[in-house]
Amino acid sequence: MAGARDDFDIARVAALAGLELAPADAARLHAQLASIVGYVGQLQDADTSGGAPGQADQPAADALRPDDVLASLPADAVLMNAPDATADPPLVRVPRVMLR
Repeated sequence: MAGARDDFDIARVAALAGLELAPADAARLHAQLASIVGYVGQLQDADTSGGAPGQADQPAADALRPDDVLASLPADAVLMNAPDATADPPLVRVPRVMLR
């Protein structure tokens, strides 16, 4: 792809996503991500002169739906299916993903 950006550090991208990559996977994923970035870069060439900023072809059908309170799952059902939960207080623990 002409003009495709591939000057990113795939190891840093993987670290930001919380992934550990084998060297063979890193090379393959670098090529795939460069292709995706190149494709997205083609959007800069799209002619947008005919539309206003934020204009869509069709209005969103549910953009102004009422904000109704609906029933939710009972806490005991949620806790029963959670891999790491406490009943008192009712909490679902998740692994830390942010290192900083």
